[in-house]
Amino acid sequence: MKLLYCLISLILLVTVQALTEAQIEKLNKISKKCQNETGVSQEIITKARNGDWEDDPKLKRQVFCVARNAGLATESGEVVVDVLRGRVRKVSDNDEETEKIINKCAIKRDTVEETVFNTFKCVMKNKPKFSPVD
Repeated sequence: MKLLYCLISLILLVTVQALTEAQIEKLNKISKKCQNETGVSQEIITKARNGDWEDDPKLKRQVFCVARNAGLATESGEVVVDVLRGRVRKVSDNDEETEKIINKCAIKRDTVEETVFNTFKCVMKNKPKFSPVD
């Protein structure tokens, strides 16, 4: 019985959604391109990826740049809600939870950077395994 429990636990652990190698590679490529444009430090990016979102203008421009390049925001700063919904759904338990997260997080702010920054900060807080890229 213990062996069966351990085996099931191992299978669940392995199948928990995490970023794939392709997603990591694509995200790193976009992030590096944006980092060259924004000048944000790697330390601040790493902190944000780990849930410590500094209120830094360069980080906000970085997040907006990544979102634009990943198809999650338009050039004018509008969050592409349908694309966001699809990517949140990949790490969500169900459609109802996905809609709650979208309604809670995708809120227009004073600037495009603020809107995208706060949207992704909120999504990542609710779904840490969320990936902005396919």
